[in-house]
Amino acid sequence: MEPALALFPLTILVSAALLFLVQPMLAKQLLPYFGGGAAVWTACMLFFQSLLLAGYGYAHLLSRYLAPKQQRLVHSCLLLLALASLPLLWQAKLNPQVLASPLAAILLLLTLTVGLPYLLLSATGPLLQHWFAGRFPLRSPYRLYALSNLGSLGGLLAYPFVLEPLFSLSQQRQYWVMGFVLFALCCLALMWRELGQLSPAIRAVSARLNKRYALRWLALSACGVVLLLAVTQQLTQNVPPVPFLWVLPLCLYLASYIVVFNKPAWYQRGLWLYLFCLSMVFALLLFYLGRQFDLISQLLLYLTILLSGCMLCHGELARLKPAPQYLTGFYLLLAAGGVLGSAAVNLVAPLLFSQYWEFLLVMLAIYLLLLWPEETSKPRWQQGLWLSGAAVFALSVLGLEWQLGQHNVYSERNFYGSLLVRDLTVIDEAGNGQLQRQLIDGTTSHGAQYLAPPLAATAQSYYRPGTGAALAMQHFLPSALSRNINQLQQRKFGLVGLGAGALAVYGKPGDTMLFYELNPAVIKVATEYFSYLRDSAASIEIIAGDARLTLTEQLSTQQQSGQFDVLVLDAFSSDSIPQHLLTIEAMQLYWQHLQSDGVLAVHVSNNYLDLTSLLRNQAASMGQQAYFIATQAAGINPAAEWVLITSNQRFMQQPIIQQALSPWPTPLNSDVSWTDQRSNLLQVLK
Repeated sequence: MEPALALFPLTILVSAALLFLVQPMLAKQLLPYFGGGAAVWTACMLFFQSLLLAGYGYAHLLSRYLAPKQQRLVHSCLLLLALASLPLLWQAKLNPQVLASPLAAILLLLTLTVGLPYLLLSATGPLLQHWFAGRFPLRSPYRLYALSNLGSLGGLLAYPFVLEPLFSLSQQRQYWVMGFVLFALCCLALMWRELGQLSPAIRAVSARLNKRYALRWLALSACGVVLLLAVTQQLTQNVPPVPFLWVLPLCLYLASYIVVFNKPAWYQRGLWLYLFCLSMVFALLLFYLGRQFDLISQLLLYLTILLSGCMLCHGELARLKPAPQYLTGFYLLLAAGGVLGSAAVNLVAPLLFSQYWEFLLVMLAIYLLLLWPEETSKPRWQQGLWLSGAAVFALSVLGLEWQLGQHNVYSERNFYGSLLVRDLTVIDEAGNGQLQRQLIDGTTSHGAQYLAPPLAATAQSYYRPGTGAALAMQHFLPSALSRNINQLQQRKFGLVGLGAGALAVYGKPGDTMLFYELNPAVIKVATEYFSYLRDSAASIEIIAGDARLTLTEQLSTQQQSGQFDVLVLDAFSSDSIPQHLLTIEAMQLYWQHLQSDGVLAVHVSNNYLDLTSLLRNQAASMGQQAYFIATQAAGINPAAEWVLITSNQRFMQQPIIQQALSPWPTPLNSDVSWTDQRSNLLQVLK
């Protein structure tokens, strides 16, 4: 094999692997600074898609307007500049800029940290394919596009299964920097060896693209990205957003490109269309009844939806791809579609929708795109049949939404999630119909309150009397009678996560309650649509912002150590707890804010994760004991699981606490331990 034939695929493989390794790596490192929610990944995807477009645009302009030797000079200078910027990524810690908008802060940090290297990696695929077409005119450069996607897939899979479990976050960045140095050397060697042999007249042809095809390419690319992000959002509503659940959908997205561009015959349009029609039914079930499915069923159904949709979008792109001389313009349109898709999910959808409607809308858009008339129009009866299918899907959504939406009181969506306040008539414990107001975050109830007294003054759901947090707050006793009478009458509670504010009912005169809440929409809902906070006998203060960052700041600037008797950790987003709130460093921070005989109460009710071994190990590492309290479901109130961590035996030995204790649901796994540098979600899946 000629050295050039080896150098082209090697450089593309390395660049593609680095391109997709850095995405989950940096997104995971940003999670703790922005609340640990799924929106961090979609924001990062907007950045990566935008830089991909910029890279493709750069490749298109470079190959069109400059001779090969001039291209070599310009690209070499930029590669050297990118190498000079790598120390920013090598450093031990990332420092996000504090901006009013989390999205703007994420985009700014990524630009400063990895902007130029990522731009050049993005440009590598189309540039090398253009050079390959000039160097080997009898060979198809589109095979290199499939190879590029294969390298991307390899990089993605390497992250959750190799880099994440074996190396700390700072080590991961350092290894990536080494990989970029290798890529730069390969690229420089290829340019200085091969580009000098190309004719100065070689340019990318100024393609007069068929507008009809150009718009279709744009739409198909955008729909593929919207579907990818929408499926990832749906998956990570109930499970913490971590690289493993980012990587799986992205792998299928890339695999569809590999299949259709490597072997066009592998795209069987009728087969994938049939599967996609079934997937539209799955999508309706998951959107409205998702929590009725276990994690594995959800994962399989969502991935089936994604694969069938991407095979259609990308199969059509491969079927309609232009001649090789037009490939840089073609890739530019694909990248532009990707940016439009990312922008639609990150910027447009939160402004237009209070729920995650883009998931269902993109399914309908892909379905309709397949109706796009081509050179020979389809028979009218066939088009009518297709349109009838779209109408049935749309009417099903409207009917279901009307049935459920008539009970809605308020809804809002922002960077941190989607909230819904709903009034429903439910049967109380006495068998009477009562109007109850519920707070829904994503797909999970985060609090409920009866609207009429006397039940309005009683906490419901996971916070009702007899649950772990309620017992800790109602029956807390210091470990010894060493505190004076004023201290005993002036208890201080910290509560990470506000919800509907139900825990405020356990405040007594003289008590102080500090609620830490990241999402401003939750603060609005708790203060305006529920009465728990204003009816509490305690002094209530709500502190906006990420609890861990705020507690750290209070400790360093205000010297507020040992301030709480009980600290309640209930910072769910839908059905998931952000990982950065459960690491050993986070636990040590909480304990610095607790009295030495205080109690840390952690809410662990979850359909998909078993966090008990993790918390038992974290407690043991701090010299504390962990206790499990499970409260059975009663009527409409769900089962509630809490872990109490304390060394206060005087509190724990009270008969009411002893009677509430439950056996641990699973045997202890001593290997489960999370730190800020290393955490593995796979260890705690049920």
